Amino acid sequence: MQKSQCLFVLGCLGASLLGPVTASAGVVVHMSSRNLPNGEAKDHQVLYAQNGMFRIDRLDPQGRVDQIQLIRDGVIWDIDVPQRTFRKFDKNLLSAQQSGLQTKMRAYLDRLPPEKRAQFEQRLGAMQQQTYTVTDSGHSEHVGSYSCEVWQVARQGKVISENCIASKSSLKGGDELVEAAHKAAAAASEALAGIPQAARAMGPTLALYNKMDGFPVLVRRLSAGKADSEDTVTSIDTQALPADKFAIPKGFTEKSLGAGGEED
Repeated sequence: MQKSQCLFVLGCLGASLLGPVTASAGVVVHMSSRNLPNGEAKDHQVLYAQNGMFRIDRLDPQGRVDQIQLIRDGVIWDIDVPQRTFRKFDKNLLSAQQSGLQTKMRAYLDRLPPEKRAQFEQRLGAMQQQTYTVTDSGHSEHVGSYSCEVWQVARQGKVISENCIASKSSLKGGDELVEAAHKAAAAASEALAGIPQAARAMGPTLALYNKMDGFPVLVRRLSAGKADSEDTVTSIDTQALPADKFAIPKGFTEKSLGAGGEED
């Protein structure tokens, strides 16, 4: 998912985001990623879930955290660790950005010769009419010690990814993990409502994550009908997570995006 499609919004929650969180049994999920067919699996991200909150740490090639996404209280925060900055996303913000981009696009099209403009508008129209679906493939797989059911995401009838979902009863901390995943998917759906094209593209997958009674232990991406990469759960542990695990790191500066997506 691109940063502009990330997860959530904040209202007047800045102070509460830094406030105390009641400790309970949290869940920590480690995932690896590899290119197919013979790529080496490397640590890719670490997921944290507790009290319905969700955090995703993305790792660089050296295994260091370089990006964090926090999803809590219906808000999405995108944190750039090397730059020590953070941004928030919500429906209103993304709608304003979309409106600004459309204004720039119209100005760009007005400058094009009629023939090139017609070609561009035709390609754009085709992109906007693309359809996405999510279906149960009817088959299962085994990923490590997990048995999972494969759901396929298709664009224009061609499968582009597969999510192998293990039931929450088979996962350590499954109830906590699935509750947080549901809330994250709901928040992402709400935020993306401000970008119709993104909502069409991500909507079916987010709807699946919002209702699934489990968690994907494998996500496989396909290109031209062939699997080219996959992310796999390598471990799941339960532990009480500190409040600051779901807070903006101290000393980080907020950055905002203006209409059209430029950084202020």
